[in-house]
Amino acid sequence: MIKLLLITDSTGFPFYSKYFDKKYIQFESTLLSGLISAIGTVGKTLFNEEIATISFGENEANNKIIIVSKELISIGKVIYFVFIVQGNYNFKLMSQLATHIFIETKNVLKNNINLKQDLAPIIDNILQKNSFFAQINI
Repeated sequence: MIKLLLITDSTGFPFYSKYFDKKYIQFESTLLSGLISAIGTVGKTLFNEEIATISFGENEANNKIIIVSKELISIGKVIYFVFIVQGNYNFKLMSQLATHIFIETKNVLKNNINLKQDLAPIIDNILQKNSFFAQINI
């Protein structure tokens, strides 16, 4: 089950966050964004990988942070799609969602003016209205 979606860049600036579980603990997204930026840099440098899965706990119901990165090559920026999940999850569907959001918001991400305000309605629309992604176990 997805608890949180956070979208941030390689500088640690959070563009968008959405809590799918109202009972899930709310925290400052800037702290997580900075951590994700550091993890992304380490993963790319040490392992040449752009996807990370970080687990907390020892059983199936443990919590995971899943990071999917997409690169805006024209401006040299990496965008991280961070999913905090608990229990079972569909990685392929989360990766498809990250790709879909990236494609739909690419022009806004390049623009950088009013980024948070311009992204939120686009992403909310994708999550609420698109029947394919509405099926995500949230």
